[in-house]
Amino acid sequence: MLIELTSDMKKAMIRFLSITLSLQILFTGYVLAQDLTNLTSDELFTQARNIPKEKANYPKIISTLKLALDKSPDYADIRLFLGRVYTWNDNLDSARFQFNQVIAKEPKNMEAYSAIFDTEYWNGNYSRALDHANQGLLQDPNSSELLIKKAKALNALKDNKQALAVLKDYNKENPTQDQDTVKSYYDLLRKQNTKNLIDLSYEYVHFDKRFDDPWHYTSIDYTRNTSLGSVTGRLIYSNRFRTDGLQGEVEAYPSITKGIYAYVGAAYSRSSIFPRFRGGVSLYYSLPKSFDAETGFRYLDFNPSKTYIYVLALGKYTGNWYFNLKTYISPDVDVFSHSYTFSARYYFSDRFNFIGAQIGAGISPDDRARNIIGEGNLNSYKFGLNYSRDLFSNFTVAATGLWFYEEYRTNEWGNQIGLGISLIRRF
Repeated sequence: MLIELTSDMKKAMIRFLSITLSLQILFTGYVLAQDLTNLTSDELFTQARNIPKEKANYPKIISTLKLALDKSPDYADIRLFLGRVYTWNDNLDSARFQFNQVIAKEPKNMEAYSAIFDTEYWNGNYSRALDHANQGLLQDPNSSELLIKKAKALNALKDNKQALAVLKDYNKENPTQDQDTVKSYYDLLRKQNTKNLIDLSYEYVHFDKRFDDPWHYTSIDYTRNTSLGSVTGRLIYSNRFRTDGLQGEVEAYPSITKGIYAYVGAAYSRSSIFPRFRGGVSLYYSLPKSFDAETGFRYLDFNPSKTYIYVLALGKYTGNWYFNLKTYISPDVDVFSHSYTFSARYYFSDRFNFIGAQIGAGISPDDRARNIIGEGNLNSYKFGLNYSRDLFSNFTVAATGLWFYEEYRTNEWGNQIGLGISLIRRF
């Protein structure tokens, strides 16, 4: 009997505690809701801005801002912040509605034009973004912020000349106003949109065992950027085995469609220290989540031996870092059958300013300094470092170091060290 009573008491106690806890939760929620209701629109606005800007918190920020707007429907700053949070949360139509509400009531509110521009620009709607920048500039032609945004939209739409002209005209008409900001972006845009590039490179290759004499490799490139992609002409001089040789090469990177571009290259030489003919084709793909990929092939004619090599690569951008794993596979020539390279780069700003490293096995058919006779190492392993930096505007110095540990005859190994430097001028 006592046991049964004790069991009933336990059940009653559990029910009591459950009811009490539920009531406390409801009461706490009611009090918090009352607290928010009693706050002014400014206090709610401050509270919303102090909530951490993380995706999980966006619904809470939005509900707080809506409550503030219920109290002050014409409070432009609150409505603009709500529109930005909608943008971050990918509610683009809701964001546009909030920004247009502000513009309708305050046609000279430059922040509203700037905010709706950002919404369109960040989502790849460059024509819409340009329209909003132009509408804002009709209200304030001297807004340097909107002028820079207009130039960004024009640049994204591949109208580089007009983008530069807009900034140049502003600098002329406003010699003392916001010069640093506009001129800085103008200089950056000029740097990004140079049409021509000259690259002079030299590499010295030392062997501790395999060969008595070092190799010398020198090249000069001229690249022209066109509306279809870049085109490069290259002349290569090398001295190997105490023999001089020249090779001519042409390569292009045409754009195929959105997210896909190609590499097409061909080279010819009558010298014994170069392949007689080399050619290659690759397709590069932009993939979701900041991945990219490459598929292609290379052809090498060493007269009489000829080989086809297949190329596969996968890359990933994360922040300022880029990682890439590339392999070259040949089904019929042992020397190129297993070539792998993993590389990493950290970009300080653009593609001319970075530090990088690579590690791998085998010799790449794209390594022009080492693919010369079609008879390669039994095995080889490599490690390299490279560094590239602008010394001044549009002039880059790049340095490379590459170490190979190679099996040049069965069970006979040696070291190979390559040091290179490049001078690159863009104009």
